[in-house]
Amino acid sequence: MTDILKYAMMTMALGFVSAQAGELFGRGKEVREMYVSGKVTDAQTGYPVQGVKVAAGAWSSLTDENGRYKVRVPSYMVQLTLSSEGYLQRIVPLQGDSVKEVSVYSDAFLTLKGEDAFTNTQAVSLDDVLGERWGSDVRTATRSAVGGEGSNMFIRGYNSLNVNAQPLIVVDGTIWDTSTLVETVHDGFYENPLAFIDVNDIESVQVIKDATSLYGSKGANGVILVSTKRGRSITTRIAADLSFGFQQAPKAMRVMGSDAYRTYLSEMLKGSGQSGKWATLFDGYLGMNPAAADYSTYHQHNDWTDNVTRNGNMQHYGINVQGGDDIAKYSISLSYDGQKGVVEETDFSRLNARINSDVFLTKTLTLATDVYFTNLNYTLQDDGVNKTTSPRYLALIKAPFLVGYSYTDDGTQLTNTLNDVDDLGVSNPLALLANAENTNKQYRFGVSLAPKWDITDNWSVEGRFSYSFNNSKSHYFSPMVGVSPQVVGNQVWENTVKDQTVTQNNLFGEAKVSYHKLIHNDHFVDAFVGYRIMNSSFKSVYEDGHNTGNDKVSNMNNSLSYRTVDGLNTDWSSVALYAQGKYTYQERYTLWAAVSMDASSRFGKDAPGSFRMCGGTWGTFPSVGGSWLVTNERFMRPLAFVDRLNLRASFGITGNDNIDGMYGYSYLSGVNYLGSAVGLKLANLANSALKWETTRKWNVGVDLAFLNDRLGISVDYYQHRTKDLLTWKQADTETGLEDFLQNGGELSNKGIEIAFSAKVLDTKPFKWNTEIGIARYRNEITALPDGDYTTEILGGEVLTSVGRPAGVFYGYEAHGVYATEAEARVAGLRIQNEDASYSTFHAGDVRFADLHADGVLDDKDKTVIGDPNPDFTGSWGNRFTMGRFALDLLCTFKCGGDIYNYQRQTLESMSGTFNQTQAVMNRWRYEGQVTDMPKAVYGDPMGNSRFSSRWIEDGSFFKLKDVRLSYRWPINNIYIQGVTFWAGASNLLTLTKYLGPDPDVSMQSCVLYQGIDNGLLSHGRSYQIGVKLNL
Repeated sequence: MTDILKYAMMTMALGFVSAQAGELFGRGKEVREMYVSGKVTDAQTGYPVQGVKVAAGAWSSLTDENGRYKVRVPSYMVQLTLSSEGYLQRIVPLQGDSVKEVSVYSDAFLTLKGEDAFTNTQAVSLDDVLGERWGSDVRTATRSAVGGEGSNMFIRGYNSLNVNAQPLIVVDGTIWDTSTLVETVHDGFYENPLAFIDVNDIESVQVIKDATSLYGSKGANGVILVSTKRGRSITTRIAADLSFGFQQAPKAMRVMGSDAYRTYLSEMLKGSGQSGKWATLFDGYLGMNPAAADYSTYHQHNDWTDNVTRNGNMQHYGINVQGGDDIAKYSISLSYDGQKGVVEETDFSRLNARINSDVFLTKTLTLATDVYFTNLNYTLQDDGVNKTTSPRYLALIKAPFLVGYSYTDDGTQLTNTLNDVDDLGVSNPLALLANAENTNKQYRFGVSLAPKWDITDNWSVEGRFSYSFNNSKSHYFSPMVGVSPQVVGNQVWENTVKDQTVTQNNLFGEAKVSYHKLIHNDHFVDAFVGYRIMNSSFKSVYEDGHNTGNDKVSNMNNSLSYRTVDGLNTDWSSVALYAQGKYTYQERYTLWAAVSMDASSRFGKDAPGSFRMCGGTWGTFPSVGGSWLVTNERFMRPLAFVDRLNLRASFGITGNDNIDGMYGYSYLSGVNYLGSAVGLKLANLANSALKWETTRKWNVGVDLAFLNDRLGISVDYYQHRTKDLLTWKQADTETGLEDFLQNGGELSNKGIEIAFSAKVLDTKPFKWNTEIGIARYRNEITALPDGDYTTEILGGEVLTSVGRPAGVFYGYEAHGVYATEAEARVAGLRIQNEDASYSTFHAGDVRFADLHADGVLDDKDKTVIGDPNPDFTGSWGNRFTMGRFALDLLCTFKCGGDIYNYQRQTLESMSGTFNQTQAVMNRWRYEGQVTDMPKAVYGDPMGNSRFSSRWIEDGSFFKLKDVRLSYRWPINNIYIQGVTFWAGASNLLTLTKYLGPDPDVSMQSCVLYQGIDNGLLSHGRSYQIGVKLNL
């Protein structure tokens, strides 16, 4: 690494010396030049195009009525740039020619990744857009369909195991700290920082994937650069947009109806061995006497899912004003988004305001200012597999012959009184919807100042100073009436109150000195050095308590039982010194080198591979790269069909410093003893050697364009090697801790990305543009400090093992069901009970693989049963244009990638009295029956529902993700300069074999939690119409 750093700094030094030499010896040297002439025509009609700007650097010319041009070209310029309103920009290599005939395409072929991607859209947050259009760059997996919760994003596979693997987010030059992306007090809900940005405010997005080291210890997972809209013209432009739509509830897993469930319940109750306890249930639940007063109570046909879900709706209102004068330009936006959720008693709203301005204080001094404020409000319900307080999950497991409200004593009239917990111990989801309180309120305020001083034509100084404040308040109340009490140890929680308040102050400062110079007309040098500092102050307060006495008291107070108070008050800061030098020769050859030196309060003072300076622990992150624009060579002239051939290569070292600020220190935290006393306990062990994860990245790529820019393809191959992985080490018993964080272990990650674009059809009435992105990666754990280990997640196990991919599922192989007793007897498989006795598998039990071949099913028979890493993923976008109509069809797909369907496991375990999916109607019931569904036995004594390949499914899918039809009405008067009407639909079609609601799932941002379906809300079909007015 020292040699690489040495070479990088030498390259930048040589660039600087060359630049100075150019100033000393290159002054007064005349620029050799030539003239290039030709004709510009429309690619579709062949007719000449007037008014096209043909530029060669600072020199340019406009085409005449015959499409003819003649432009002066200096010797160091080897390509022309053509631009005109209504047409796509084209860059054409000269290859020594003095005559160049060029055709241009209509702007109907604009890339699907352009500014149009962020207008007239149903997306609430940026991650929703990236998954649809940047398929070869960013892989997304849905967290939840709750408004604004978005998706987890991964760039080029995984470079970490146990800490945040999300890309770095940079908005208008300011790094957004997303290290506090954690679950809230509401089950299944995560705060998403990208929800603070209105998609309609975004001007452009750039995804950095390769070896740039400018972000040092923060860039290992890739970087997403977001630029919001700014004023570009002195002409006042007003754009107002509004849209309305509705969303259907997603399809739930199909559970048994009343009759089938009654039969199943009868089997469970009879086989429970608790006939005394369940005897009274036979008369009510299973009794068939219509004359009984409680017959109506226990003999309904109720689809509970219909009770707790609905068609949601959405609305958006926004206005953007841009304009200015010779002194200042501005962009002001204000928007409101509102959603009524598809789950009853849930909603989401967002108010967003942003002012961006650029003030030209003098001819050489400018000041850019950004001010924004966003307010988010959620009304939520617990989500996912939660048998006590999740209305959607309760709707699946609750008896379908019951209803949410009670009947009169004679059983003839339904009242408005909510039923309490039923005799099977299942909560009433309608009671939760009526009486639970679940709110989350967030706001973010930010201001940024970015001065720039152009000292000379070659030297400039710029800076950026930003401040942001985040606040989040969550309140949770689970009622007593209608909700099953929770028993935790010796505690009984009849109802629960939780409150959480989180505040974070962020300071960001950056200063940069830049230099650029054209030397001897052929050599261009661009270099800069900079300094960056970040500081975050984080405070959180958490309280919970239980048993308020009644449901009218739902606030936190001192009278609550088993009360817990916790919190965190911590600061962290980082400093970076960085530099980059780039040298270009005649727009053909480019070499660059960069280096960043980072220090962070999160790094231990004894971190290996670091150095101490100014009281801090520093790491060094160099990178080098180069490119060759082959089509600018004269020898490419015979290959006229090749419009662009660019070769790229880079190598760099980056890091991941997403370490909790307290992990490097020993500290105490509060603990509740027996519900009545509060004390302190050791919460973490100090580790002075803690450091960043280090990722070495190699990348080679090629960019090609053919047939007059009609076809384009980019291919990248990369290899990443991460060492110093942050892993959990088992702590000594006497500490009272289970584990602590340390560096150790290595992970390799390699893959290929292909992006293809084509102007498929270009006729007068009809145009078709298509873009396909495909990505494939493979990772492998190559070293672990303490050997292989498993992580238990939702009853399953995830194996972390050398030689294996990250996140693989580890359990038992299941091969159907024993159809006959003879089959089971031949297998002779047993399990050992807690009392050391053995139980033998019989007909109707699952046929598990005895991999250890000892006749006993135990941990030695576990093996890898699934891999959540996909074979490849991607997106496919199409735009069809006919006149003023445009139709966008956006598809996403994934091949491979196993999913642990935890929700299905709980709904097909057949171990208790909860309702199950309709698949259990095919359960084994008689000798010789051939089926894959085992017999139903109360308590599941043989462990037929244990974590096995029964619950691992292929997560491949193809989705018609988004359809949008728009019409541009070219009205132009004193009030309106154009109107666009549009209609859109999302999630119209999903082709998959997956048995859950949606194969596009991601439980958490951590790598080990990928491919696990916890039953969180998935996206249903949605439809929207809108209009955009240009005033």
